[in-house]
Amino acid sequence: MSVQNAGTAIRKARLAAGLTQEKLSEGVCSVLSLSRIENSSAGVSPATFQALMAGAGAPTEAFPAFANRADFDCFYNLKRASFYLDSWQLTAACEELEKTEARNWADNKFYYQEWLYLHGRLQFRSGCGSHEHICRLLLAAMHVTRPDFVCPDISSLLLSVTEIRILTLLAQEFLALGQTDSCASLCAQLTSYLSDTHILYLEKDRLLAELSIVSGKYLLASGKYSAALECAEAHRQKMMQNMTDAPLFELTFLTGLCRHLIGSEADALSLFQTAFYAAHSIESCYATTCRHCLETELQLVLPVDTDLFPDIPLVPYEQKQAADGVTLGDGTYDLFAPDALSLGRLIRDLRTEQKIPQAKLCLGLCSKSKLSKIENETLWPDVLLAETLLERLGISSDVFTFFGDKREAALFELRMRMIRIRKSEYAHMPACISEMSNLITEKDTLYWQYLCFQKALLIDNPIDKMAELEHVLSITLPDFQLYTLSDYCLSRTELTVLNNLCSTYAENNPVTGIQYFYKNFEYQIHSGMDILLLKNALPVTVSMLTRRLYAQKRPAEILELAKTFSSSVMKSSLYFTGHVYAHYCQVFAGRQEISDAIKFFHYAYYNLALTGFYNLADIIKHDMDVEFHILLL
Repeated sequence: MSVQNAGTAIRKARLAAGLTQEKLSEGVCSVLSLSRIENSSAGVSPATFQALMAGAGAPTEAFPAFANRADFDCFYNLKRASFYLDSWQLTAACEELEKTEARNWADNKFYYQEWLYLHGRLQFRSGCGSHEHICRLLLAAMHVTRPDFVCPDISSLLLSVTEIRILTLLAQEFLALGQTDSCASLCAQLTSYLSDTHILYLEKDRLLAELSIVSGKYLLASGKYSAALECAEAHRQKMMQNMTDAPLFELTFLTGLCRHLIGSEADALSLFQTAFYAAHSIESCYATTCRHCLETELQLVLPVDTDLFPDIPLVPYEQKQAADGVTLGDGTYDLFAPDALSLGRLIRDLRTEQKIPQAKLCLGLCSKSKLSKIENETLWPDVLLAETLLERLGISSDVFTFFGDKREAALFELRMRMIRIRKSEYAHMPACISEMSNLITEKDTLYWQYLCFQKALLIDNPIDKMAELEHVLSITLPDFQLYTLSDYCLSRTELTVLNNLCSTYAENNPVTGIQYFYKNFEYQIHSGMDILLLKNALPVTVSMLTRRLYAQKRPAEILELAKTFSSSVMKSSLYFTGHVYAHYCQVFAGRQEISDAIKFFHYAYYNLALTGFYNLADIIKHDMDVEFHILLL
């Protein structure tokens, strides 16, 4: 099933939900615009598509077609800004928001709305913004699509994901300003709304986790400590299970507060230390916020060496004001305008900008003729082919949710579940493999490749495993040669297979395996991959390579590697960063540089604890004691 026409998808979703055009278009666009979209006489931006589909309760977020290149650039800038905010890289997030403003939000009110929200989130995370200012920004953001919005009654609204996020942060600001009734009302209504709405489960879990932070704070303020603990702990466990790092600092600290207030001091201290050290490891100002909160609110001083772990500065950012009378478009555009950017044209533009021949881009995926038809807009690719082509061009497909049929939606969710299965839970993988096998045919080449990859991971014999992984790569990269890696464009799946192939090589021949890892590492650093795609591959590569270097007693290379990998990428993946820091602390301990050994031990131990890998954290502690006679914690 190909990616469907946006208008057709919206019309089907609206009719399935039993909504009139008048009801669905409310707060989004005019009824005339919606009619033109549904009749395919007008294009629709991803943000508008998201708003309409969310209003219809359809399980999708974005449609990969844009009014022009500025539209795409603004869309992607906002996704980068959100990524940086998730990993507490606030200055980088601010820079992306500045780029969006410089492009006048691509004359799209939905980009402006998200920009206002992200600025509010930036001010909140910086620890320097005033609650009154943040509240004004968030109300202005709601008024972009709901001019008559009156809080806290949202019972009659059909909400977009952006609006849900705005309202969640608004509830938190109400609590900070002492408007507890408004906070409680919003939290209750949002919880009810999210329980009934159709959003992909990973995103719904994330939205509920962020809401639970606000609900937990409200319950604490109301003296309901046990209820707050139950709320915070449940969602903390869910985020660890889903390997979603972004809310974990706040959920962990909140759980610690709950433990402290019910008298579980030892558990509380452990959670406070986990939030503090993990935040400090990525230079997040949340570490400073944690420490100051404990000292001022609880008169509790963390047992922290302030010379090794000084405060991360709280940096103030410009307090943007919502502009009066801003008139921006509703995200619809002339479908036949010369600068309209369809998925095919986007692929063509990115390919030609990077000077990539068609044969190199489509190698093992489709014929040059088929790629030409896709680029010339005479053929729609299926969903996974579209994602793979974009990934080979260095663009993350994660920022899009392509709209296909029920089968493709089921395959998407199944693949996401398989990606997030931990090694300790691999007993569940055969069932997932069986489920995917029943959904695909031999024509589903890319799904078949992913299925073969997961089967290969279950092979115990390294020789057999290596042969199978080479076969998996050959499905889309015939005659693949690791020594000529720069000759290829690799997708996320291909990079994942390659990481595991390098690791399997290293089991049989460590020297050759390390050489292959370096080739892989250099490819990722120099290929021009965007950070939103790089975050899915580079932390794994660095972690695996560091482990092999340590096993081969090559400590100098480990420290040199630290200078070259992108810290922005590593800060987004605390599990893999924890592994890397574990080897750093061992290297420093071996060199008798005890202060650095202690510092990176704390980073490694608490990153792994934050993400739920307590057994690995304890192994590091044991190794430091047994191998280096450094007793910590």
